Amino acid sequence: MPTVSINTHFPGYEILGEIGRSNARVLKARHLASGDLVAIKHFALNTDAETLRRFRLESQLMTDIRHPNVVSVREVQLDMSMPFIVMEWIEGGSLRTLLGQQGQLDIPTTIRLGLQMAEAFKAIHPRGIIHRDIKPENILYRPLPSGELHFLLTDFGVARLREQTQTMTGQSLMTYEYASPEQFDNPKSVDVATDYYALGVVLYECLAGRVPFSMADNAGIATFMTHVLRTPPPALPLPAGQSLPPSLDTLLNWTLTKDPAERLSDVNELRLLLGQANVEQLQASRSGVRSAPVPGRTKAAPAPVVQQPTESEVSMPEEEPAAGPNWSWITLGLVAVAVLIGLFVFYKNQQNTGSSGIVPDSTVSVSDTSDSQRMTDDSTTDSSEEVPAEETMLPDSTETAPAIKTDSTPPVPPETKPDSTRAVPDSTRTPND
Repeated sequence: MPTVSINTHFPGYEILGEIGRSNARVLKARHLASGDLVAIKHFALNTDAETLRRFRLESQLMTDIRHPNVVSVREVQLDMSMPFIVMEWIEGGSLRTLLGQQGQLDIPTTIRLGLQMAEAFKAIHPRGIIHRDIKPENILYRPLPSGELHFLLTDFGVARLREQTQTMTGQSLMTYEYASPEQFDNPKSVDVATDYYALGVVLYECLAGRVPFSMADNAGIATFMTHVLRTPPPALPLPAGQSLPPSLDTLLNWTLTKDPAERLSDVNELRLLLGQANVEQLQASRSGVRSAPVPGRTKAAPAPVVQQPTESEVSMPEEEPAAGPNWSWITLGLVAVAVLIGLFVFYKNQQNTGSSGIVPDSTVSVSDTSDSQRMTDDSTTDSSEEVPAEETMLPDSTETAPAIKTDSTPPVPPETKPDSTRAVPDSTRTPND
């Protein structure tokens, strides 16, 4: 590109060449102080003062915005003999150039474009800035090392300039094809809903390769405006074997709604639908089965996509589930443990019961032994009687108690003790006799 000599219209910049021109001339230049490449857009000398005043205010707001999806405005010079603005240089080109080369974009790239324009809306609309002229010429892109495209919104405030002097000649026809219905009725009262309608037209064109309503298809402006104001957008033509993710189809329907009050105009809702469309597209790519588009242009929420199994998934044998706790065996084990514990407790109770029965018998045997001892003492006195110790010590437990009761029934006369005591000295005297 040949270098153009520096002139007094753009002080501080070296003009490298012309990029294009529509309602304004766009130049490629180099900033002399920093060496940065920039794009200079300058306007005609006869721009009215009121338009320049409103554009100065909007351009000053744009210089404060630093967002990755918004082209930065570096300088605004509206007091010069040839008013101009200076923007960062985007080396890729415009979306219009890209569509001219490829005809249309694939679905993932279109979704990516929509998501990045939603981020741009989130940056400008809360500041009260309405673009009013969104179209492929005003969306730039730069290629990334990953092969993806990074999109940026540019040319803010130019639509305000064009509303004052719009004609139906030259490149201005393109603006009408992206204009919302309310821009035909009352262009000064438009709001953010206008930008959403224009974005819907851009996304439609990226997928179909053409806009919903074209000036070339109509006999005149009146017929074209009738279609824009009253005719629903035609069905989206897609290559054979392709269909839209349901959420993306719903998004197009909602953004192209005629009534701005019913049109999708919330950035969070826009991002949500695009995010759902991205997930649906990934699911369709993995399964190889695309979901059918939503049939009606209604405001029902997009139906969730159920992933269908592929032939390879059906033919493969089912894998056994990962080993987990077998609650039936655990329950049986617990029951067995409970039974064993119960048997153990029952056995201990039986032992305790048997022991408690033997204790009283042993006490009786003790008393029985004392009686036997007494009987033994008597037997020493009377040698003619002899009681075996085994029979006294090991009686039957069932017969011991009544035998003891029989012996203890007759009361012992108190004289027995003195006789017993006297028997001892008698036995001691017997040897002396």
